[in-house]
Amino acid sequence: MSISNSSDAHVSLQKPNGQPPNLPPTDEYGSPLPQLLASPRKCDAAAGMSWIIKAFGLFKDQPLLWFGMSVTFLVIVGIASSVPLLNVLIIPSVFMFIAGIIKGAAAQSQGAELRFDHLFSAFKSHWQPLLILGLLYLVGVIICMIPLFIAMGSMIFSMMSGGMGSSYGAMNDISLGGIFFGYLLTMLLMIPLYMALWFAPALVVLHNLEPIAAMKKSFAAGKANILPMLVYGLVCVLLLPILIILTLGLGVFLVMPVMLLTYYTSYRDALTDQPLSAV
Repeated sequence: MSISNSSDAHVSLQKPNGQPPNLPPTDEYGSPLPQLLASPRKCDAAAGMSWIIKAFGLFKDQPLLWFGMSVTFLVIVGIASSVPLLNVLIIPSVFMFIAGIIKGAAAQSQGAELRFDHLFSAFKSHWQPLLILGLLYLVGVIICMIPLFIAMGSMIFSMMSGGMGSSYGAMNDISLGGIFFGYLLTMLLMIPLYMALWFAPALVVLHNLEPIAAMKKSFAAGKANILPMLVYGLVCVLLLPILIILTLGLGVFLVMPVMLLTYYTSYRDALTDQPLSAV
């Protein structure tokens, strides 16, 4: 008795339901686009400087276009901030401009054409989640400022409740100390808020995450990359102002677009399978 093994083993890429597999998206040249990591990558401290260097690399490839986009962004925000009713609404809109810059940076880094209208592209494609993100930021800022509000209220109350006697000086010193402590506590509370929002625009506009999910993932990435973010912050606070001073203020036209582009370069390193630091 013979047993025939004539059945061929077929390997199929189709899903069990007969549908084609979910292949990773690619750019116009067929190269895979950066994919979102399940867990954030922990970069070394030097990555904080690398984000600025990579951002400068994007800027120098299209300097006039990035310069025009960043100046337009500054002018719009500056004008809107001076109008009483618009100065509050402009804050959520800032996230839409940042998301547009991120879309432009993503297009350029993938070999596509960078266009000036990338600056406004997120207003059309993702305005709702980005508006929610901006409103959540406003709520977060108000919550973070509660200690400062309490300290200032205490000082005003102490001044109105008869602090004109001999203890006025001591009371004034205590009030000023309370305001300083309230300000310090507010700044400390702002750190996790910034961590939750730094990567969020990129996650919304490039991966279609919902605002809360984007903030959670952004916070996780910020927590995993405290050291590089600290290095990045120190460079921005210490070295960049010196550059602006040495160039008699003209350096701001270089610093501003580069800083905006670090939203994209830091996201690529911390949250995707194609970190720019490896390029």
